[in-house]
Amino acid sequence: MARTANDTREKLIVAGQRLFADQGVFRVPLRLVVDQAGQKNASALHYHFGGREGLLQAIIERNNESIEAERAEMLATLRLQNRTADVSALVRAVILPFARKLDTGEGREFLRIIAQLSDLFDAWDVQAAPTPAQAQAAFLMLAAALNYLPSELRHERVTMFLMLVSNALALRARQIELTRALHVSTEGFIANLIDMSVGALQAPSSGAAAPDGVLSADH
Repeated sequence: MARTANDTREKLIVAGQRLFADQGVFRVPLRLVVDQAGQKNASALHYHFGGREGLLQAIIERNNESIEAERAEMLATLRLQNRTADVSALVRAVILPFARKLDTGEGREFLRIIAQLSDLFDAWDVQAAPTPAQAQAAFLMLAAALNYLPSELRHERVTMFLMLVSNALALRARQIELTRALHVSTEGFIANLIDMSVGALQAPSSGAAAPDGVLSADH
């Protein structure tokens, strides 16, 4: 009985992830998810997940497991090396585990789903927010590393960084799925995304004192 329940749950997650990615997280009728999962009981999804939000959370948690594990190792290394203020290294710790999802169809679905949740990005520093623990730790380190900027601007830059990364990866995932011609290799794409993100986070700011090596807007 437990095996049957687990199988049903898995089928609902797989169907939900595919449909959420293709048609939109908040646009797909839940009945369609149930049908695509091959379930005859219309209440199956609510029984296992409570509704749309529960299914979405299950999809995110399943995909985030490997991302969070790798990111935890990267952040632990930075702490040991006393490099928690290294913006470039922190950006890599955010992007690289996330970008590995480009390698599989299911991973690409996940990236396309995350980009649809941009309304939640601004709450990255809220303790009760659904931001994964290791991701939040990296964001807080990034904000601390930008301590030459006003706190509200640091918050805004991290939020915009999340938008840049999630949308860029979702677009790349979509291009791969559609077998469109890609201008650069995946390795080149990721390296460029890291470079652009570092540049955006450390961009000169009018009226803010810049650290050594970072020009102010007046220069």
